[in-house]
Amino acid sequence: MLSLIPAAPALAAPAADTTPPQVHSITFAKASSTVSGLQTELVGVRVRLTDETGVQPIEYQASQELASPWLKMSAAPNSFVLLRLAEGTEQDGIWTGAIPVTSAWSGTIEPVGIYAMDQTFANALDIDPRTVIDTPSLQVQSSHRPGLDMIFSPEPLPAGQPVTQRIRAWDTTTGQPWANLPVSLSTDNGCVEPGGVVSVRTRSDGTYQRTLSAEVAQWLQCAWVPGVNQPTMPYPMTVIASDGGHVRTQRYSVGATPAATSVPAGTNVDVNGNVTPLQKGKVLQLQRLYPDNSWRKVNTGKVRDSGRYTIVATPPGKATYSYRVYAPGDDLAVGGVSKVFTIRGT
Repeated sequence: MLSLIPAAPALAAPAADTTPPQVHSITFAKASSTVSGLQTELVGVRVRLTDETGVQPIEYQASQELASPWLKMSAAPNSFVLLRLAEGTEQDGIWTGAIPVTSAWSGTIEPVGIYAMDQTFANALDIDPRTVIDTPSLQVQSSHRPGLDMIFSPEPLPAGQPVTQRIRAWDTTTGQPWANLPVSLSTDNGCVEPGGVVSVRTRSDGTYQRTLSAEVAQWLQCAWVPGVNQPTMPYPMTVIASDGGHVRTQRYSVGATPAATSVPAGTNVDVNGNVTPLQKGKVLQLQRLYPDNSWRKVNTGKVRDSGRYTIVATPPGKATYSYRVYAPGDDLAVGGVSKVFTIRGT
């Protein structure tokens, strides 16, 4: 005789996790910080995160700017704080980090972003935490931040020639040169990835210089004053001050022609011309020569997509006025000026 055994009910498959991690609280270890000069104060932060499958810790990789989870602060540099699990579980835990407070910050600092990926790599929390929870703030009082400036000579750099890289450092509170200041230098990938760093110190006059070969000079150059790195995030490193850029190999060439050279005083005159190399939207200055022999800005205009521009000149009185058009230097090229031209007011 055939025995019938009731089939066991089928178990429903667990529902897929379709929600991102949630933030429940953020607390700082203190409410205020006072820093000066090269000091770095590491202020603790605690963040409670929950997720059904668990928050996924992701280590830093040079190919991605930041890891996970992280907290973003309302100041720069050093805006991001990497968090790591300190208590509880990845499903419900306290994630902690250290906020690197330096003299680069001042005033009220607060968390303005939080990011956390879950274990499925499909759901991410990416919000301003102020929109969902009460968030703390940190009052920072700072002074004597180092200033850093990097220039190259000669510029524009002739092809195949070496260049002198010069670093100048000063105290932004007093304006005085900063002697014996530790400065880190790097080139190309070393500006955004670990490795290739040269550590130097400024001389008694607050400067440091070195010669770069033509091969090295073609790449991005960077300099920074290092601070103390976060224990959870040795890179990107803590930066107190920085500067960087490429050695420029071009100078702006500016043509300028007034539509008229003699008009009644107070009449507008279009000044037309072209600028190379092309920088669409670049703001140009119309300058007029004043009696004290100084050139002063009297109007501005923008470079159109064609490389041409129009600026209006207005001779204010019955006299002959000297004008020129100035293209300020930028990352693309060294500044350049047009030939001087005159417009007579009658």
